[in-house]
Amino acid sequence: MLTYDRIDRDELIARATEYLQNYELQYQLSQKQPGTIGSPDSDGMPKGSKINNPAESSIVDHIGSQQYCDCVEQTIDNLRPDMKALLYNKYINIDKFKRVPEWEKLGISKATYYKYLNEAKYWFGISCSLIEIPLK
Repeated sequence: MLTYDRIDRDELIARATEYLQNYELQYQLSQKQPGTIGSPDSDGMPKGSKINNPAESSIVDHIGSQQYCDCVEQTIDNLRPDMKALLYNKYINIDKFKRVPEWEKLGISKATYYKYLNEAKYWFGISCSLIEIPLK
């Protein structure tokens, strides 16, 4: 039976951070339109590479990226409101031109902000089906 004392907390937070940091790339990939399937030639013979099919790979990558984003967003949505807000502001609704640090907006110290952020990432890691929970 899995118990909290058997979970490697630091490794789980590191894995959650990796998945959250990868969200922006996966989101951009999911917005690309997949290529069309089919061959412009109509001589009846199948066309394409014997090794791989670039059109199929494009569609599979698109679906994979969309599922990744959906899973991350749904997991964050299922967290407590305070954790949800921290993770959305840090990883989902990224404002690259922030003038005021997030901890100042919340009226807390930088150390407290990162403590709360790590707690949110821990619960994200526990809840997200993409992340394998590491054990000690």
